[in-house]
Amino acid sequence: MDSKNIIFFGGTGLIGNSVLNLLNKKESKIYAFSRQNLSNKFENVKDVIFNFDTLEADIELNNWDHVYICLGRRLKVWELIYIRKKDRENHFKIEHDYIIKILEKAKKLGARDVSIISAIGANSKSSNFYLNTKGRVEESIKLLGYDNVSILRPGHILTNNNSNSKDFLIQIVDIFSKISNLFLVGPMRKYRAIEIDKLSNFMVKKNNKGLNIYYYDDFISTNYGGKV
Repeated sequence: MDSKNIIFFGGTGLIGNSVLNLLNKKESKIYAFSRQNLSNKFENVKDVIFNFDTLEADIELNNWDHVYICLGRRLKVWELIYIRKKDRENHFKIEHDYIIKILEKAKKLGARDVSIISAIGANSKSSNFYLNTKGRVEESIKLLGYDNVSILRPGHILTNNNSNSKDFLIQIVDIFSKISNLFLVGPMRKYRAIEIDKLSNFMVKKNNKGLNIYYYDDFISTNYGGKV
């Protein structure tokens, strides 16, 4: 049995919930930190109410091991291209400051491993504020001194959700992305859209040593390496 304490942030989001569902099947202690209790209840997951501004939690847990970050601001589709200036401060606080403060605290509490969802095109020098922020958080994480860091850079994430409740614009983007995948070959393959279940499965199973950045071809590979 794996006795590690898995610390999870972002379980209330679509991607985070998918990853958490898979982690729940591991024989580990999983603590899901969020502002509110998860809507889905998992047998091996304990909800922890967490204040992202003060870093205070409703339980005291001093032995953190592997930290999973699926945390992010809920975006409109068009914000992937342009984030209004009035929204940028709050976006940066959630997508960068919260994450780095969490990982600084986690390091002090014993964490050695971190896995995080980033984005294809993440670059601290990008003029795109969304990608610029992703790039800056990646650079900040590298300076924290973690033993093992897994950075996942997916393209558009396909949710495999065809329900009527799904946003119409997202449905259009999904269709366009599936068509675009046929033409993204060679060096452009890393920009392909990826199904959420494949991305989640990879995040849970991949546990290589050192600093690793992963792309589309890694996500679809059945040879994950590391340990489950």
